[in-house]
Amino acid sequence: MEKPAASTEPQGPRPVLGRESVQVPDDQDFRSFRSECEAEVGWNLTYSKAGVSVWVQAVEMDRTLHKIKCRMECRDVPAETLYDVLHDIEYRKKWDSNVIETFDIARLTVNADVGYYSWRCPKPLKNRDVITLRSWLPMGADYIIMNYSVKHPVSQPLGGWSDFGWALGQGNEEQR
Repeated sequence: MEKPAASTEPQGPRPVLGRESVQVPDDQDFRSFRSECEAEVGWNLTYSKAGVSVWVQAVEMDRTLHKIKCRMECRDVPAETLYDVLHDIEYRKKWDSNVIETFDIARLTVNADVGYYSWRCPKPLKNRDVITLRSWLPMGADYIIMNYSVKHPVSQPLGGWSDFGWALGQGNEEQR
């Protein structure tokens, strides 16, 4: 049986495939994620104030599911420092007043792990928690951290699910 020819069209990051199959992102997935962070077409700017911008993109027109992209300017902090701070789960408990609990579950590769994170949300939202596949890769002057919600046989979140990722660029901006 012949394998189908590989598509040359950008496919976007591939870690989430129907929520049943998860793959650790490869270099192409990181490039695709960075391109999506930088893309403007198809995104609607819904908030921009004090160095924070938020864009929304409808995923399916007949449903209320949306992608959300945020950018925060951090002018006095190098991207490399933000990258290091976001990786340090013990230090996060000191600077992130919203963290309830965070811990590593399993190391998958040199730049991917599965972890747990719970946080306090402002009212009227309920506190949230999530199990994520977290992958990271410095790409020149950019530092990419991608997170995807996953199911894990040993540990499950107590509450809701969300997907998110970080792209830290040479412009000292944080994009989530």
